[in-house]
Amino acid sequence: MPKTVERLYLPAFQLFPQGANMQSIMPWLGILVLILSGWAVVKKYQVNMVLFLGGLLLNILALLGGLDPLMAKGSTGFVGFDLVALLQQICSSQIAGVGFIILVSGGFAAYMQAIGASDRFVTVCAKPLSYVRNPYLILALVFIFGHCLSLVITSAAGLAMLMVVTVYPLIIRVGCSPLSAAAVVASVLIIGYAPASGTANLAAELVGLEPIEYFVKYQLPMAVPTVLAMAATHVVVQYWFDRREGRGVAADLEELAEKRRGLEKAPAFYAVFPVLPIVFLLIFNKMVFKTVTMNVPTAMFLCWLLAFLADLLVRRNVRESFDLSFAMFKGMGSILTSTLVLIFVAAFFAKGLQNVGIVDLLLSGANGLGLGSIGMGIVLSAIIGVVTVLTGSGVAAFTSLGHIVPDVAAGMGVDGISMMLMMHTAAEMLRAMSPVAGVIIIVAGFAQVNPLTMVKRTTVPILVGYVVMLASVSLMFG
Repeated sequence: MPKTVERLYLPAFQLFPQGANMQSIMPWLGILVLILSGWAVVKKYQVNMVLFLGGLLLNILALLGGLDPLMAKGSTGFVGFDLVALLQQICSSQIAGVGFIILVSGGFAAYMQAIGASDRFVTVCAKPLSYVRNPYLILALVFIFGHCLSLVITSAAGLAMLMVVTVYPLIIRVGCSPLSAAAVVASVLIIGYAPASGTANLAAELVGLEPIEYFVKYQLPMAVPTVLAMAATHVVVQYWFDRREGRGVAADLEELAEKRRGLEKAPAFYAVFPVLPIVFLLIFNKMVFKTVTMNVPTAMFLCWLLAFLADLLVRRNVRESFDLSFAMFKGMGSILTSTLVLIFVAAFFAKGLQNVGIVDLLLSGANGLGLGSIGMGIVLSAIIGVVTVLTGSGVAAFTSLGHIVPDVAAGMGVDGISMMLMMHTAAEMLRAMSPVAGVIIIVAGFAQVNPLTMVKRTTVPILVGYVVMLASVSLMFG
């Protein structure tokens, strides 16, 4: 390190004695910061600022404990400036990589919503369910159907409300109870799939996979037994609750029918547009078409252009189609403020966890307990699950702890994919057990019951799915 830089760093380091004692204390102080940050998130303090200030404090602790320097390269020469420059460095690297994928995916989803393609996708896919007449068979099929919709619709609340309008009346008409129907609808989004889901894209990036590879090789094999087990459990649980506690109150089906007709304004072929990027990515990738490949942003931009041209021909109104096309960029801006900034500060927080020695503490604890990568994945997924249930959202917990997986995996000599898969899925799946989750509150309001009543009906299927998911990942990828 240049002498000028060294002089500016030393005063901060000399505040505390150097040596093994100080270094052994710092990880525990870091855990205290982690607990306080978790408490603040549970208490609904602004998540971005909680993670930013927590990361700032963790990195200061690391400096006081003897970290020298904070930044391996690109130092400003002054430790105080480096604390902020580290965040800038993280933001720059994220926006140039997975951040841009998430931006474009969010923009594409917004455009699909603007032209009615997402709504049409749901209505077209729901049509075959109208031929099923067994009440509990249709419950299982609706759960599987709704889960498949999560391939292109990544908002749990948005997907639930689309299903309320489209398939809820079908379930009621064949004899299912309104509460059983609501419980199934509230819990369908249990896995956020790449490339549509921002957290899935982040998970893939952190373990060095292309989003489509993460989806095909790891998410789908894990999802099949998990979803089937949850569908079967829903049938048993909802039947038991119907006999024990009654059926609940049905909503106004005529009003829902009117809303459904509103979803069918766009032509039926618009249903193809939301899945078109996945089709392109499944064909043009290194696993199938090695000579011609396509990444996620390219697929999204290409499909946006194709959908715009088709919409222009259908509407025959250039001004309206141009105005609707701008939803792509408005959606990108919305994702920047709602998701991407959270990923930035979560990465800064995770860097603090690493610098203060918590990753090393985890590794030594895992070795002491005889935990391998699977055991570590189960522990970390359980932590994320608890935070998800308490807060109603697992995004902050996952983005914070997910960033430490590469270092934990490197310390264990593994690729970290199984750990990441467990943690990412837990963050999505256990949301439906939380009475403060947006999707539970919305559906409970629609069903005219307390959110706790809804959670009673979703908890057992979710826990069964969680156990099956852990077992599947352990057996397939452990």
